[in-house]
Amino acid sequence: MSLPFIKLVVPTALKSRFKNGQLDPSVLASVKTGGRMYAPVAEQFNKMYDAAMGAGFKLKNVGDYRGFDDQLKMFLDRYVTTDTGTGVTRQYDGKTWWLKKGKAPSAAPDPTGVKGSNHGWGLAIDLGYDVNGKLTSMGGACFDWMCANAPKYGFYLQGDNRASKEFEAWHWQYCLGDNAPDGSAQSAPSAPAAAPAPAAGGLNFAYPGAPVQKGSKGDAVKLVQAMVKANPVDGDFGPGTEAQVKAWQKGKGLTTDGVIGPVTWKAMFG
Repeated sequence: MSLPFIKLVVPTALKSRFKNGQLDPSVLASVKTGGRMYAPVAEQFNKMYDAAMGAGFKLKNVGDYRGFDDQLKMFLDRYVTTDTGTGVTRQYDGKTWWLKKGKAPSAAPDPTGVKGSNHGWGLAIDLGYDVNGKLTSMGGACFDWMCANAPKYGFYLQGDNRASKEFEAWHWQYCLGDNAPDGSAQSAPSAPAAAPAPAAGGLNFAYPGAPVQKGSKGDAVKLVQAMVKANPVDGDFGPGTEAQVKAWQKGKGLTTDGVIGPVTWKAMFG
């Protein structure tokens, strides 16, 4: 079986506004395994989760969004500055670090937020699955199902060489950047030179050109819902979202009308 792998592209709305491991909680959303991911990616993941459940596989989260502090804590637990013989190294704090024996690899943290783990972008999740109520390492028929189906939702492995010491069957990441999955395996998109118009697989922080208000639908609504902590983040601006927007506006000293015009949008997103 071929393993699904393409190069990951970070969505413009993330890379242009945030640093790795320093995402604002407002752009994260819950996933059905428990944990959080970048809101548009969480939506795709939850669709994949439902499909996996339908196929008889209950996915379990063993690692979702990681802020810088969590990345550093994990790194210091797994790596040391003496040669362990594992052959897996990282560069951090001007030094070479070796992976401890018996530990799984992880990315070196980056205080500047330029690099770091793809978990720090809210794009990656580590998965096991449930077998008779017990967490089981990713493999077997569940892994085969993921390889065949995860790309339909934009998720891929971070490598396709099983023999590599860096290979992780449990690590799945959303790789399509600002593009939306089309139900098939896709090639990695090129990073756009400028922020694109909003698309179903990614969000952009530019004002959409018209007020976002009750009855509005789409990606701009999802971004607003994430900011005001509406539940669910579904892209449908209903009474619940309107109430949350009004509460947010009131807290910021803005006109409490439940409408996101240019002023409220700028207050939310700059």
